[in-house]
Amino acid sequence: MGFLKKLGYGLLAVLAAVCIFVLLCALNPNLTQGLSEILYGKDGNSGLIGSNTSEEVTAGSPALHTPAETGIPAADSGIDVSSLIPYTPYNGTITTIPDNVLGRNGYMPVSGTGQELSESQAKETEESIDNGSDGSGLEFDPEMYPYYAMLDTTCQELYKQIYANACDLVSSFAPCKIVNTDQVQYTFEAVFADHPELFYVQTAYTEKYTSDRKVVEIDMAYYTIANDLENAKASFESAATAIEEGARQYPDDYSKEKYVHDALLQTVVYDSAAPMDQSAYSALVNGRSVCAGYARAFQYIMQNLGIPTYYCAGSSGEDHAWNIVKLGDGYYNVDVTWDDTDPSSYDYFNKTDGDYAGTHVRKSLSVYLPACTGTQYRNLESSSPEGEEGDENSPTEPVSDTGSEHYDPYFDPYINNDPQTPLDYEAEHPELNPTAGTGNGSSASPSPSASNAAAQLAVYGLKESDAVTTLQDYYNDCKVQLVSCGMGDHCFYNVVPESLFRTIESEYGKGNHLSGYMNSALKTIGASNCNIVLQAERLGGGYYRVWHNVYVW
Repeated sequence: MGFLKKLGYGLLAVLAAVCIFVLLCALNPNLTQGLSEILYGKDGNSGLIGSNTSEEVTAGSPALHTPAETGIPAADSGIDVSSLIPYTPYNGTITTIPDNVLGRNGYMPVSGTGQELSESQAKETEESIDNGSDGSGLEFDPEMYPYYAMLDTTCQELYKQIYANACDLVSSFAPCKIVNTDQVQYTFEAVFADHPELFYVQTAYTEKYTSDRKVVEIDMAYYTIANDLENAKASFESAATAIEEGARQYPDDYSKEKYVHDALLQTVVYDSAAPMDQSAYSALVNGRSVCAGYARAFQYIMQNLGIPTYYCAGSSGEDHAWNIVKLGDGYYNVDVTWDDTDPSSYDYFNKTDGDYAGTHVRKSLSVYLPACTGTQYRNLESSSPEGEEGDENSPTEPVSDTGSEHYDPYFDPYINNDPQTPLDYEAEHPELNPTAGTGNGSSASPSPSASNAAAQLAVYGLKESDAVTTLQDYYNDCKVQLVSCGMGDHCFYNVVPESLFRTIESEYGKGNHLSGYMNSALKTIGASNCNIVLQAERLGGGYYRVWHNVYVW
């Protein structure tokens, strides 16, 4: 009985203390506010993304403890929050998906699986594994890498460590900071969203953790191409560079963006069964991917062009990915996958969040990307890319021998219409080639002045530096572009001086192009055959544009 009496007195004391505290809070509101800040942070949240939470992140929810009212990262994140307009999803639901893009999704969210360890197992693991590469010297520009800037300082350190270990192909490592399973999940999402160049890293990881969810080991998985990463990177960079170089001929960000968009429509085929489909490699090198590959390829090339472009994950009836691009007056949504229909379109190119209402809803960390409210570059294009409308100056459309004031009928007889019989200018028309038989491939025409050549090329938006001037450079450029094209029916071009064009004709006539670039390109693509038809366009100033109409299978 004595014990029960003491217990009763204890409960009465606790109850009395609670009543006194409630009374004090009622009389002094500042006490309540102070307690709230201790528990939740000043704005009803606990700071930057990465603070302890197990809530699911969905559009419109305050799950990641960034300011729920705005969706803007906290003030010390490195982002100038005053320049960002918060994203407000259209009631967070999907209403109607057009039939021509139905099912063109395929994004797989970053996922982690884990194993809970006993105390002794966790201690043994901590003693047997190191941090790998800590990435302590890395810096990431918030404008180009917004997901990094969303994280708190602890998760930013983990972000650097994950990135550095991925670059070094480290498979297992211990976190450099004390983090829980939720923090690891958010950080992995951030790394993958910011870095499409990690094309060889799979988007699933594993972890080992203690009963209180403290992570003691992280394991990353790599695609098999990581076993020959040097060659894989070379193929990846070559394919990206081929598109980048075409885009750099344009003077402004919008024109460059449009070129990259159109080039990917020509290069990539939507394939729900494509290998490595979450990787930019599947789109740029293999030429077959789902929305994740399209979006990461677009992001990678645009980043290289210096144009802030973000990977955006969400839902379009199913898990889906697209991009957000920063242009002059703000941000725009771009969904290259949904524009890659038959025929191709600009239906989802440079659109506002309002335009995407009912079809695209952001999820996870993407809800904290800025709102897309730009209008200056919205709806500037017709329903189809120029190449499909017959624009003879489009980089993706072969030159016709009629209908272009720049086309010289002098070359009409030498347009090859039989893929099995390459051009043979010297053999068939020696009377028109004063240098036939000399073996040096040089032209008898006088060299134009530099200023005249520059002026002539400027008509086409080209510069003399865009031209390839040696046969080896021509072969290298052809290989890069052909690999970028991949399987199917494509067209690409080179700009060459007249003397080199005549050498090129001779090389094709002798079949030297096969060992020059064709065989190697087909091996890289994984194809066994290629039919090719060449066309030539005189640009003036002593230069020609050589179009390559190819069908690869």
